[in-house]
Amino acid sequence: MTPATPALAAVRLLAARADLARLGDVLAGAVPDWRGAAAREAQEARAALRRRHEDLLADVDGVLAALGVATLALAGGTPPAAVDAALALALDAAGRDATGRDAPHAPPTTPAGAVDPDGVARWWAGLDPAARAALERDRPALVGGLDGLPAAVRDRANRRLLATEQGRALADERAARERLARVRDPIGLVTAAWELREVRARLARLSAVAAAVDGPGRALLDLEVDPRRQDGEGVRAAVAQGDVDTAAHVGVFTPGFTTGVDELPRRLEELDALAASAGPGTATVAWYGYDAPQVDEVADPDRSVLGRGPAEEGGRRLASFLDGLDAARTGPDAHVTAVGHSYGSVVTAAALAPGGAGGVDDVVYLGSPGVGPAPGRPPGHAWVVEAPGDPVADTGWFGPDPNRAPGVTGLSAREVALPDGRVLAGSHGHVGYLTPGSTSATNVGAVVGGRPQDAVLDRGVGAGDRLRRVFER
Repeated sequence: MTPATPALAAVRLLAARADLARLGDVLAGAVPDWRGAAAREAQEARAALRRRHEDLLADVDGVLAALGVATLALAGGTPPAAVDAALALALDAAGRDATGRDAPHAPPTTPAGAVDPDGVARWWAGLDPAARAALERDRPALVGGLDGLPAAVRDRANRRLLATEQGRALADERAARERLARVRDPIGLVTAAWELREVRARLARLSAVAAAVDGPGRALLDLEVDPRRQDGEGVRAAVAQGDVDTAAHVGVFTPGFTTGVDELPRRLEELDALAASAGPGTATVAWYGYDAPQVDEVADPDRSVLGRGPAEEGGRRLASFLDGLDAARTGPDAHVTAVGHSYGSVVTAAALAPGGAGGVDDVVYLGSPGVGPAPGRPPGHAWVVEAPGDPVADTGWFGPDPNRAPGVTGLSAREVALPDGRVLAGSHGHVGYLTPGSTSATNVGAVVGGRPQDAVLDRGVGAGDRLRRVFER
């Protein structure tokens, strides 16, 4: 969607409004030679039609206003998905149902233009079953992307959207292969080959999402596809294991640098084991709902892993998602833990900054390069895991190393022998923090499961930390 899309719709609607307004002149005109009871009934009917005509004009004016706001929001850089959601809800609220009652009010939006999850939950609850079913069927991208809707609803909508996007990608691949077969000049061959490579990358990532949700208890809580991004990086998704709407404990994992949805199947295997370690009543989410910075973007000041741009944008998305989990629940609140690895810890901290997500009980930073001035939020419930030999965790690039920040408790990543004779494996380097059977993953599971007293504590101070302290003197 571009700013021209709602603007063009507004122009067309203005023309239609002019025709509708002229009908009002007909209804207001006098009709001679009407007499008796029939004339009175006809006049009452005309009066009712005039009132309905005025209501229709007011509805059209509301739609025009919503289109104007959408045009300005797009021109100002608000994400098209957020504008689409807000516009659809505003248009829905502009109408009236068959009984003449006001339609459910559209949910309020945040200053950033995003839809408020609590408002989404109220709006959805106010729709009748037929309206909900129609939205799921006709607007799966809208319904699947609305934070605050029940997980089962989003899952159905996003699976429908996934099938559509896979079909579109397959059609694009066939078209690209046909173009490649027809082209003869060298430049055209290079262009066609590149187009085929790009569509295959998108198809591969969509296939990875499909594989990730192809299992019992899996739910596709979010899916966004931007075919304009290179290497299929425009595919974003969030996949849950377990029912996030009823689980007593919910852990939400956010990945970091160079990651993408292609790793979802493997990540879900780790999170399955993490949930089992956490204990009964635990659901986990692999949240790949932002554009993680990539290697080829290091020199781009807006997208570099060395800057906060992707983290701030991702943090807003994650905050909305986390608030949506809380808004969608109809029973007791869940104990929610946000887990961020590497650059994902910076995203997580941005989501939990003042004014961000509420309802998060614990936060765990894995191999963090620093998260900013307030790594201890929530107070007393912030945890850090730093494995020996993790060079990223020793950089302090985005602020003080969390393993020596006040209010942050260190969880061990070293080999540990338990009293029952089991030995938990140690982790080394920047990856492997969630490897099943490791001390690190077991400790994260204890926090996610609301059992921090069972965790093995260790601030993870190693050679890198000591060397940095020498240079800081």
